[in-house]
Amino acid sequence: MQDQPVRPWGLSRMTKPSPVGPPEYTTVEFDAATQLTHFYDAKGEIVDMQRGTVTKSPKNQGNDGTGGPLVSDDSDD
Repeated sequence: MQDQPVRPWGLSRMTKPSPVGPPEYTTVEFDAATQLTHFYDAKGEIVDMQRGTVTKSPKNQGNDGTGGPLVSDDSDD
């Protein structure tokens, strides 16, 4: 019996990657006192890197799986 290569199942679920543009920031600085990273554009103004990046746990699940309140997964709380 000859071994045939098997196509990984995940390949059937893949889509084309989204186009990647240039980053919106030009400089990154880490503030050791606050443990925060600040992103700056070419004008030296802070770029809001949180736009559209906050994720929530599934509806009615809660972070602990008990149906408690949803808490932002990447919050500073």
